[in-house]
Amino acid sequence: MTSTLRRTCLALLALTGLSLLPGAARADDAVGGRVIVKFRSSSALKQIAAAGRVQSLAQRLGVTATLIGQPAPELHVMHARGISTAALAARLAQESDVEFAVPDRLKQAAALPNDPLFSAQWMLQTPDTTHPAAIDAVGAWTLSAGSSGVVVAVVDTGVRLDHEDLMSRLLPGYDFISDDLNAGDGQPGRDADPADPGDFVSSADLANSAFTQLCPGVSRASSSWHGTQIAGIVAAEANNSLGIAGVAGATRVLPVRALGKCGGFDSDIIAGMRWAAGLSVPGVPANTHPARVINLSLAGSGSCSAAYASAIAEIRAAGTLIVAAAGNETGPVEEPANCAGVLAVAGVRHVGTKVGYSSFGAEVGLSAPAGNCVNTATGSPCLFPFVNATNLGSTVPAANGYTGLTAQTVGTSFATPLVAGTAALMIAAHPGLGVTALGERLRASATAFPSDASLAACPTTTADGQCNCTTATCGAGMLNAKAAVQAAQAPEAAVAVSATPVAGSAVTLSAAASTTAPGATLVAWQWTQTAGPASAAFSNAAAASTSFNAPQAGTYSLRLTVTDDAGRQGSVDTTLDVQAPPPPAEGGGGGGAVDGPLLALLGAAASLAIAARRGVRRP
Repeated sequence: MTSTLRRTCLALLALTGLSLLPGAARADDAVGGRVIVKFRSSSALKQIAAAGRVQSLAQRLGVTATLIGQPAPELHVMHARGISTAALAARLAQESDVEFAVPDRLKQAAALPNDPLFSAQWMLQTPDTTHPAAIDAVGAWTLSAGSSGVVVAVVDTGVRLDHEDLMSRLLPGYDFISDDLNAGDGQPGRDADPADPGDFVSSADLANSAFTQLCPGVSRASSSWHGTQIAGIVAAEANNSLGIAGVAGATRVLPVRALGKCGGFDSDIIAGMRWAAGLSVPGVPANTHPARVINLSLAGSGSCSAAYASAIAEIRAAGTLIVAAAGNETGPVEEPANCAGVLAVAGVRHVGTKVGYSSFGAEVGLSAPAGNCVNTATGSPCLFPFVNATNLGSTVPAANGYTGLTAQTVGTSFATPLVAGTAALMIAAHPGLGVTALGERLRASATAFPSDASLAACPTTTADGQCNCTTATCGAGMLNAKAAVQAAQAPEAAVAVSATPVAGSAVTLSAAASTTAPGATLVAWQWTQTAGPASAAFSNAAAASTSFNAPQAGTYSLRLTVTDDAGRQGSVDTTLDVQAPPPPAEGGGGGGAVDGPLLALLGAAASLAIAARRGVRRP
């Protein structure tokens, strides 16, 4: 069809009310389409006024249109009735005079939760000059709403299961407190009820010699409802017109009770951690909702014990990230946050300097807001507390509610679930992310620490413990939830090796186990050698699977970089221990049987593990 005939047909169709476009009329046809149009520099229409250009195009299409604005000299906003925006843009894009035509869409201010106390949750807001340490959960929610398939275990005092802001988020948990005096719940031993009965210490407890021997020096006049507060920071239901909003959106919380009147014994905490990760615990039913993240807002003095180290290794192998509070002692990082494999969280003030009470040290992974009062005078309100879900009973449970807007609700206990909740958002955005990648991307996306000229750099502190954080004392930086979720969306590279590498023989390297965020696809692969005793060869360094041939024995360092269809990249570094080839068989007969010693040598070589260390670049 010639352009003249096409225009004539369109005009006739317009007069008869027909359309060349398939399908029924859209609901917005009556309102009309609104499109931004740019004409080609070679278009003859550019010789006439802007309104005339739009009228000429409209006549070609057989529609009535007007010019309603010009955001730039080359851009024209065209409105036409009787046709949808999408249809108008598609038809204009076919015109030879048009460089592009795109819908002129409406944008809305990002919706904020309607929870009445959300405005008091300063730590979740977008950072500003008053709160530079705020984590920008608001920005993170535009990228990830969380997922009910992601579970965060809160190993703590238990949770008030009837709290209106938590009920829809809670999974069936378990009580791991093995000593009845510590449990204080009237139920013997461990049981399937993780509800917090209150952790107050009564006069009857203090008069009981068995209790004071079990819990020497413990005296707590009122209940803390600590686990309920932590669970609320992670996943209090948002947009329900009640209370507060949790960091992690639709994430589910697995309540694991391990702390009682005395606190928690390591044996109970470790059992709760293992069960939360889906590992077996003798005498306890299997957990049918294994957690991807475990929150430990608890700490105690001492170096990392072998018991914790062993459990943490098992839990990481099961694919679960452990996030733990550094402690509130203005001193060394406490156990279990000081264990290898745990993401330790220190606390910063609203302005980003280390809050005085926070423990700190080389074991810290990153820092997050922990709350601070500023006012120190007796009776003065706390200016930057956490507003948390809680129970209003001073000892035993009463009505549920929220901590006061000016109460002294502070501690690294509250910084930790901000990180755990952000990790849950990251997993929802990229379910295939491994434990190592989660920790690396949380650290890599952190915001740099600010500096206060009136403070020294940590570890030198003021009398009340304040100092300017450094990466050697407070971790990689301050938690940035939005940047962390963005980082999570990048692919995670993974390498599989077909056999033990032997010098002079090719092995296959595969990137098939690499993962992407939902909806993304890998489109490019790049294999490079970063170190080694000699230059090795790849059969195809730009393929998803390639062969690798090292000319001599030794340790070779390789890097795989993968790219998805959005241009996001992820990398992994792998070390291959290439073995020397076996000596030739004695006898020189050629084709003879391989003797026993040589078989043993080959078997030993084949059993050697390939060491790998991973590192994902920030996208």
